[in-house]
Amino acid sequence: MKSIKFLVFIWLWCQGAFAQQSLSDSLTKRLSEPLADTTRVLILDQLGRSLMYSKPFEAIQLAQDGLIISRKIGFKRGEARILNRIGAILRITGNYAKALEAHLESVQVAEAINDIDALARTYNNIGILYSERKDSRKAIDYFKKTRALAEQLGNTDLTRTALSNIGADYAFLNRLDSALVYTRAAYELTLRLNTSDAQIELINLGNIYKRMGKNALALTYYKKSIPTSVAVRNDRTLSLTYLEMAEVFRKLNQPDSAIGYAKQSLQLAQAANTPVNILNAGKLLSELYETANPQQALVYFKLASVAKDSLESAEKVRNFQNIEFTEKLRQQDLLQAQEAYRSRIITYVLLGIISVFIVIALLLYRTNRHKQKANVLLQYQRDEINLQRDKAEQALTELKATQAQLVQKEKLASLGELTAGIAHEIQNPLNFVNNFSEVSTELVNELREEILAGRTDDALDISDDLTQNLQKITHHGKRAGAIVKSMLEHSRASTGERTSTNINDLAEEYLRLAYQGQRAKNKGFTCELVTNLDPTLGKVDIVAQDMGRVLLNLYNNAFYSVQDQAKQRGEASAYYPRVTVSTRFRNGQVEIRTADNGMGIPESILQKIFHPFFTTKPTGEGTGLGLSLSYDIVTKGHGGEMSVASREGEGAEFLIRLPINHPL
Repeated sequence: MKSIKFLVFIWLWCQGAFAQQSLSDSLTKRLSEPLADTTRVLILDQLGRSLMYSKPFEAIQLAQDGLIISRKIGFKRGEARILNRIGAILRITGNYAKALEAHLESVQVAEAINDIDALARTYNNIGILYSERKDSRKAIDYFKKTRALAEQLGNTDLTRTALSNIGADYAFLNRLDSALVYTRAAYELTLRLNTSDAQIELINLGNIYKRMGKNALALTYYKKSIPTSVAVRNDRTLSLTYLEMAEVFRKLNQPDSAIGYAKQSLQLAQAANTPVNILNAGKLLSELYETANPQQALVYFKLASVAKDSLESAEKVRNFQNIEFTEKLRQQDLLQAQEAYRSRIITYVLLGIISVFIVIALLLYRTNRHKQKANVLLQYQRDEINLQRDKAEQALTELKATQAQLVQKEKLASLGELTAGIAHEIQNPLNFVNNFSEVSTELVNELREEILAGRTDDALDISDDLTQNLQKITHHGKRAGAIVKSMLEHSRASTGERTSTNINDLAEEYLRLAYQGQRAKNKGFTCELVTNLDPTLGKVDIVAQDMGRVLLNLYNNAFYSVQDQAKQRGEASAYYPRVTVSTRFRNGQVEIRTADNGMGIPESILQKIFHPFFTTKPTGEGTGLGLSLSYDIVTKGHGGEMSVASREGEGAEFLIRLPINHPL
C-alpha cells in the first residue's frame, strides 16, 4: 500500500513538473502589474501552490503576504484559502501541528462566511494530513465531509478526488471491500468526465485486487492503465505499474513474465531517475535470479544497494531541508514576535506616561476638592457613626428583652402544660376525698343511731368501715399534696442544686402529667403509653426540676406529633398513637429514651432541631425554644448528651445520656 501513496505523490509531482516553471513565471509577472488587492491575494495563493513542492520557504512567504493583505482589507474568502495553503505547505515540510492549526483556522473563517468551496478543500487537506500521520480513520472522516460538500457544489472533480482518497485510506486499514467500492466509484466518475486522467484509479484498483488475491483481475487493471501512462510519457508511473505486474506474475509462478516486466520497470526507473523504483525492481530481479543465475542476481542486488544508498542520501537531504525550513520559520516567527513585543512596549510606555500625567492632574484636582470638603465630610461621618451606634445599642437592648420574653414564654408554656396535667391528676384524689367524706358522714350518723339503740356489734362494724374510709381520705389527700408540691417545685426558679432523684419515678410522673395535660386540651385524644424502666437504676444526682422540664418538653412534642399523624391518617386508618419511654444504665451513663410513632422530622431540618427559635410547628404554636433549652439543660447543666434519630412519617426518638459514674 505504500506504493499507492507514492504513486499519487509521483503523479502529482509529474503533473506539476510539466507546467510549474511556466505557471510560476506567469503568476510572478502578473504580480508586478497593478492589481486589485483581492485579485493579488488569489494570485499569491496560486503562486504558493505552484511552488510549495519545489520551494516551500518561498511559497510560505508568498502565502503569508497574501494573509496580511486579506486580513487588512477584510477579504475573508481569500483569507480562508490562504490559511488552507499555509497548512498544506507546513504539512509538506513535516510541521503537522502548525499545519493542523492553520487548517482549523481556515475552517473557522470559511464557516463564518459559509464558503462551502473553501471548506471542502480544507477538509480534503486535513484528511491528507491525518493520512500521512497514519490516522486513516480520521482521514476518512474528513474525506467524507469533502465529498458531501463537493456533491453539494456539483464539483465532480473534487468529488472524484475525495472518493479516491477514501479508497486509498480504506486500503491502508486493510478494509479492501470498502476500498474497492470507493475506488470503483472514483473510476466510474472519471469515465463520466471523459478524461484520460484515469491511470491512478486503474492502478489503485489493480493494487486492491492484488491484495485480495485476485491476481488475474489485478493484471487486467494494470494493463488498462498502461496506454494512458505511455501517452503522457509518465515513465515513473509506468515503471511502478510494471513492477506491480512483475510481483503478480511471481505469485502466479510465471518467472519469465515476472523477469520481463521487472526489467522493463528497471529500465524506465533508470530513465526517469526514480531511485525507489530502481531499488524495488533490482531487489525483485535479484530474488528471481537467485536460484537460476546467482551471478546475475548479484548484479541486480548491487544495483538495488546503490539505489538504496541514493534514497537514504536523498532522505537525509530532504530532512535537512525540512529542518532548515522549520528553523527559518521559527526565526521568522521570532522576529515577528520581537517586533510585536517592541511595538507593545512602546505603546505601553506612551500609555503609561499619558496615564501618569492624567493621574497627577486628577490627584491635584481631587486634593483641592478634598481640602474643601474634608471637614464637612468628617463631621457628617462622626454624626452618622454616633447615630448608628445608638441604633445598634437600642437594637441590642430590644433583642435581649425579646429573648428574655421568649424564654419566659417558653417556661410559662411549659408550666401551663404541667398545670393542665396536674389539674387532671389532682382531680382524682380530690374526688376520692369528697366521696369518702360523704360516705363517712353517713356512717357517723348510722353509728350514732346504732349506739343509741344499743346495738354494739353493728356500731363496731360501722366504726371499722369509718376507719377504712378515713385511711383512704388520708392516702388521697397526701397524693394531692404531693402533686401540689411538684407543681410548686416546677414553678419555682431553678436553684441548680443536684439532689438524689429516682429517674424512673421522675420519668413516669411527668409522662402521666403531660398525658393528662394533652387530654385536658383535647378531650378525644388517646395514646398508648409504654414504659420500659430499668428497675435496677435507683437514684442519681440531678437537678430534678430542670430535668423534669426537659422530659415534659419531650413528652409534649411526642404527643403533638402523634396527634398530627392521627389527623392526617384519619379515623378510618388502623393507626394508633404510641409513646414509649425507657431507661437503663450503660457504660457509666444513665440513658433516657423517648420514642413516638408520629410524623417524624424531615432529614433536611434534623441538624437544626436544637437551634434556638427553630420550630417545626405552625406559627403561633411554638416559640422554638423548648428543645434548645432542653439541650442546654442536658449538655451544659448536666454535662450530658442529647441526640435525635428520626424517619419522616414513621416517628422520632430522643436520647438523653447523663454522665454518672454509677447509680446511687
